Amino acid sequence: MDQNARNTLSVDGLLARARAETGLDDYGDMWFLEPLSKLVDWVNAEAGLIAPDAGAGMRIASALSDRLKLVQYFKDHPEAHEEAIDVACVVVGLPRTGSTVVQRLLASSPKLTSLFWWETTFPLPFPGEVPGDPTPRQEMARQVVDSLLELWPDFESIDPIEAMVVSEEVILLDRTFLSTSYDSMMNVPSYGFWMADQDHAPAYRDLLLWLKAIQHQSPWRHGRRWVLKTPHHVLGGMNGLLAVFPDAKLVMTNRDVSDVLPSYCSMCASMSVNTSTTYRREVQGAYWTARFKTGLERFAALRRTLPPGQVIDIDYRDTVSDPIGTLERVMIAVGLGFDAADREAAEACMADNVRDKRPRHKYSAEEFGLSQEQIARDFAFMAD
Repeated sequence: MDQNARNTLSVDGLLARARAETGLDDYGDMWFLEPLSKLVDWVNAEAGLIAPDAGAGMRIASALSDRLKLVQYFKDHPEAHEEAIDVACVVVGLPRTGSTVVQRLLASSPKLTSLFWWETTFPLPFPGEVPGDPTPRQEMARQVVDSLLELWPDFESIDPIEAMVVSEEVILLDRTFLSTSYDSMMNVPSYGFWMADQDHAPAYRDLLLWLKAIQHQSPWRHGRRWVLKTPHHVLGGMNGLLAVFPDAKLVMTNRDVSDVLPSYCSMCASMSVNTSTTYRREVQGAYWTARFKTGLERFAALRRTLPPGQVIDIDYRDTVSDPIGTLERVMIAVGLGFDAADREAAEACMADNVRDKRPRHKYSAEEFGLSQEQIARDFAFMAD
């Protein structure tokens, strides 16, 4: 077998690998085969991965294993289908716009809940796990975080990745193979452009199932409303989000794109530069310019069709200068009010999220072939 054959992923091989690893056979609705096939084809054609089977292959096979396990979970716990998922709001801003802080502040309220990183990574109980005690998954998640920070040494200064903190549902959407995670972690621009143009409703229906399974395992969440958050919504998933959660308030975190775009390119570089032979910084700058521009243009058009008050805008400068005041405004706009318990929880949350605890994030626009002047021209429509 030649080297190219050994380095090529196959859909059939990945499906069989997941079945063998889990001992399960039922994938349920096979709608995901098209995005899976597109992803695999473009990983093979474009990503230039040094070790595709250990990187993308392992991630995709793990996602397929989880799909098998989810189908089995609902067979074992059919009552989980009855879980009511009440989404209060969804943070939909671009990456690097303060959306993480906003999500954490919202999720700190006793009225609300959000996903934890360990839950998105290991959403279903391990074999032999005691119901109500997810400690084995939490410990494994800590080990995964340590491994990721060793693999991506620059990441700690860029994005706060911790096993026990709230996180994005995009990690669950990875199991649908319609996810911005993949073109963020790998040089697969053809996949990213294709993915952003698809109907994401099936993926968000899967997300709803994941939320039901997770809530079923955590009865303490009953009576709390959900806060969702990921830039993937505005970068491709918005049609699916509103198809499944049509009444959710959309919290749009806004920041000057000239500050956002180079920062995100730097984050993507930290995951790609040591694992790909085809990754080029200047190419990535042009790619994310196009992806951000399309996402923001589509959102601008969409919001003109939504009822007044469904979109709540937050300026990054307000999030930084007055985070708790900003939270109060959002919670009132969502219809939740803001009481002493909310304020106390928010103050504790901010005390735990001091930016100076992390190394400084160093990057420049020029290293990605970008300039402040060109970014301003590309996104001039945002000032309209």
